[in-house]
Amino acid sequence: PPEISGSPTEKALLSWAVADLGMDADALKRSCKVLHVEAFNSDKKRSGVMIRDNATGAVTAHWKGAAEMVLASCSAYVGSDGAARELDAGKRRKLEEIISEMAAASFRCIAFAYKHVDSEHSKIDDEGLTLLGFVGLKDPCRPEVRTAIEACTKAGVAVKMVTGDNVHTARAIAMECGIISNSD
Repeated sequence: PPEISGSPTEKALLSWAVADLGMDADALKRSCKVLHVEAFNSDKKRSGVMIRDNATGAVTAHWKGAAEMVLASCSAYVGSDGAARELDAGKRRKLEEIISEMAAASFRCIAFAYKHVDSEHSKIDDEGLTLLGFVGLKDPCRPEVRTAIEACTKAGVAVKMVTGDNVHTARAIAMECGIISNSD
């Protein structure tokens, strides 16, 4: 198997793509050249890469990040038949509902999108993207966390959680860990 490196999120996504989707990471790396990497931006909650396909010369920018942020930059989506379609207001609302449902179930929802670029000298633009899809990542609380939070609370310590996650995801995780209850 290929060596997988990066952040825990990167490792989880790549492991899934290799193990469950059958992606050949080495062949993919050989088939294209990375032209530019846009590191994760905590304000925009996404990262990007611009690549050139070695066979066709086509240049494409790919983005991944917090689903609600990536979706906001999309004007099209790829349907189940593989064809790109305009992202109208009704479809956008449906996708936003899916993101909210995933977040409420304490999944971190990551979206993938792309955009064809005129040339490798173009700016790596993050508007007018085409949504490829979402994936939900679950990072359950360790068993000892709830007990530790209860002990802190009994000792008079107010436990706070700091996160960059979607507010619905953060709320679900805080409930799962015992930081807040349904009434909070």
